[in-house]
Amino acid sequence: MKGNRLLELKERLFVETLVFEHLGDPPEERRFRYRDLERWGFDLLSGRRQGKRSRFLAPASEARKVGDVYESGAERFEVEEVLEDLPPDSRLLGRIVMRDGCARLRLSLEGSDGSELGELAAGELLLGYLRASRNHRLLAALHDLGRLAELVSSNGQEGRAQPFDRLPGGFRQFLRHARELGREWGAGRIALAYFGRNKDGKPRYRLSWLVPTLALFDVSTAENIDKLLDSLRS
Repeated sequence: MKGNRLLELKERLFVETLVFEHLGDPPEERRFRYRDLERWGFDLLSGRRQGKRSRFLAPASEARKVGDVYESGAERFEVEEVLEDLPPDSRLLGRIVMRDGCARLRLSLEGSDGSELGELAAGELLLGYLRASRNHRLLAALHDLGRLAELVSSNGQEGRAQPFDRLPGGFRQFLRHARELGREWGAGRIALAYFGRNKDGKPRYRLSWLVPTLALFDVSTAENIDKLLDSLRS
């Protein structure tokens, strides 16, 4: 009997979960600012890479300075300048690439002095950046990363999911803002089941939200998502 009851609950939840999709391809690249590099914990350097003039990145924690010569992996770097801004007429572009099932952020300069800066492990970079910026709800919700990131959040015991017209105002507002973001990004998916409130008056819900991974590296977008996730718990 218990097994039948669990199956019935699972089937009911499957049928009653609200799903909103904005079908499309996530953006392939996004423009960032020099300040974003600083927030992610990297310095932009100029010098020689394997003997060729180049721009490249180094963790700010290494405090690289002019005259430093060092090796990273199989490459040799010589630092001739620590840049305090992007080179003139250049744009910083980010792209998510997949390597053996792992997401990496490929950064490059586009413009008169364009060059590829390197690839960074997207998951490690994102975790460090979100911790430093104190986006705790977003950090806790991160579930997996590809070109799309899955955010998972839940609270309380599952039960009978409520239809859209019985959602509290805060949950409807969340859906409105989240769907607007999905249209802005060009891709997104929200699956939400709201089960009412527990005896302490706290909302019970389950959420799965797919967002473009590149969007999470933008500080204003990350803060916006963090606030939206936090709004569900009150």
